[in-house]
Amino acid sequence: MRWHLLFLFLLVVPTGCAHRLRPSDLPPPAASHGHLALAMEAFLRDPASYEQRVARNPVLAGGISSGTSLEAPVLELEAGQAPGVFNEAVQTLAGKPTEAQIVQALGDLHAACDADHEPACQFLKEQNLPPARIQGWVTHPKERSLSFRSEYAVVVLQCRIGLDGRVRDCQVIEDGSGHPSQHLIAQLGESRYRPWTLAGHAATTSYAFTFNLRHGGPADDELSLEQRLGWARLRVAHFPQSGGAWTNLAMQLAVHAPEDPDYPKVLAQAHALAPSFQWTATEMAWHRVQAGQYAAALMALRPVIRRSVMGDSPNPYVLETAAAAHFGLSQCAEALAEQQKAVGLLPAEWPAPERERFQRKLQDYQSACAAPKAVSAATGPR
Repeated sequence: MRWHLLFLFLLVVPTGCAHRLRPSDLPPPAASHGHLALAMEAFLRDPASYEQRVARNPVLAGGISSGTSLEAPVLELEAGQAPGVFNEAVQTLAGKPTEAQIVQALGDLHAACDADHEPACQFLKEQNLPPARIQGWVTHPKERSLSFRSEYAVVVLQCRIGLDGRVRDCQVIEDGSGHPSQHLIAQLGESRYRPWTLAGHAATTSYAFTFNLRHGGPADDELSLEQRLGWARLRVAHFPQSGGAWTNLAMQLAVHAPEDPDYPKVLAQAHALAPSFQWTATEMAWHRVQAGQYAAALMALRPVIRRSVMGDSPNPYVLETAAAAHFGLSQCAEALAEQQKAVGLLPAEWPAPERERFQRKLQDYQSACAAPKAVSAATGPR
């Protein structure tokens, strides 16, 4: 069996400055809110990547488990507390902190950022550096295959990267037939990584590796919609503790079957396993807004709302969802600020009905906040 590594970044369609978008590069007019939010993520990475990244992609949540996990204490700060907490964390990092103090400082910085203290967000953006491979390479398992059809698998490994840059203590979260995880673990063990650092201070961290594998079949072979949905359901059945499997199924349903009766339950399970993942948090919050659960919606968004704007291209659907939740709580200033930012961030190429809906919602909020009346925060896509 010969497995090929399929990394999602290889699915990007190369484009030049003069590339003109085709209708297939944008989501359809009747797309659900979750579909639109996912399509926007793809658009912000590459405007011409929607079809391969979203519409035909069998592994939509390929990167859900990839990242750094540190057991930093979760704090909730008022805006007035954030500057002091931020200054104390920076002072700690200016000295010679222990590993425990580094982790504590990370939690404090995140809490200050979540409380809208911009210097904390900027500090994290510049000084919070994830592990990076500096030596070694991971290749596919070299086994002979006579198959004329493509077979797919996702391997998710939860490992630790130490101060020495070695990958160790890997646990298998998802695996494929023939256990390709063992081959991948052996290769990771021979690799070296730059450890996670905060302001130049390294610490041991938990790190998840996700590998998308395929063997057999022609190079241009791809799964049908029925096969993609079937495989997504099979993954959660075989690996019920995999946040990536549940998030992939939720995304597939949001894109292809948003009216599926299983969707709310699948989304809830995906959010429970990956509450800090931007798409699941935003979609969970949007569903709570539709149900009038505005405070609960903001709770779901809290881990991602401030951090979402730390990137170079914030997703307008995150901000739109936050605006709707704030408006439902009669927090006019916050609702107007978030919706105004969302409107301003929408790409000019984005479908006109969506751009008009965002602008119309902003006008609704402005009118209601000037002269309070019954305006629903929940009006929008499914």
